Amino acid sequence: MDDDALSRILKAAGDTTRRHILTLLVQEGALRVTALATHFDMSLNSVSKHIKVLEEAGLVTRRTMGREHFIAAELEPLKLTEGWFGQLKSIWDLRLRALEDALVSKDEDMVELDMKDLELTVSRRIPAPRNKVFDAWLSPALLAKFMRPDGSGKTSRVNNDPVKGGRFSIVMATADKEIPHAGTYLEINPHSRLAFTWESPHSLDDSVVTIDFAEIDAGTTEITLHQVKFRSEQARDGHIGGWTAILKALEEIFG
Repeated sequence: MDDDALSRILKAAGDTTRRHILTLLVQEGALRVTALATHFDMSLNSVSKHIKVLEEAGLVTRRTMGREHFIAAELEPLKLTEGWFGQLKSIWDLRLRALEDALVSKDEDMVELDMKDLELTVSRRIPAPRNKVFDAWLSPALLAKFMRPDGSGKTSRVNNDPVKGGRFSIVMATADKEIPHAGTYLEINPHSRLAFTWESPHSLDDSVVTIDFAEIDAGTTEITLHQVKFRSEQARDGHIGGWTAILKALEEIFG
């Protein structure tokens, strides 16, 4: 690209009068200098100076016939500006796409952050001493009875290693499918608190369940179950229903 030529073109086109001259020449064809001057509220000499700038930029040509000077538009040099503006547009488009990608990525990060902020809390009073209610959460035989989908009537398959850092797996069965769950024990505070990761098809990998056991009286225990981090609000709401059914099934065991 000829930078000097481009500079002359941009300078020539940067003046309102010169742009008006070019427009007239494109619309009406070649005109005498004197005819061009009649369109402007300025002297013939001033119009001639503007024409000279356009000539230097190659945007007009001059043809002399006797004493008459005819000026015609020459738009071929404008291809230089088209190329330059095209480059600018390409760079601008790239930046816009990069900005859009960044905004989309940010939105996705915000959605993921929102999902990680989702949590639930359910509670229920169980008619049994606190130590028995707590121990039920570590007993494979009892877990199989109450850790099951609402209304399934089927016991679950349970394996666990009830120590801090130990793993557990619970396969719940419905009428037409099995739903695997697993996790790692994070805290086992006898008869007071139990915490573990919760790996299920609808929770995030770092979802955590914390269960607190409060003694209401010698024969009544209040369970408060709290879980954080879900894939969606729908998944969170589904877990609320699931945990509510599980606590109800636990109550029925001791009821």
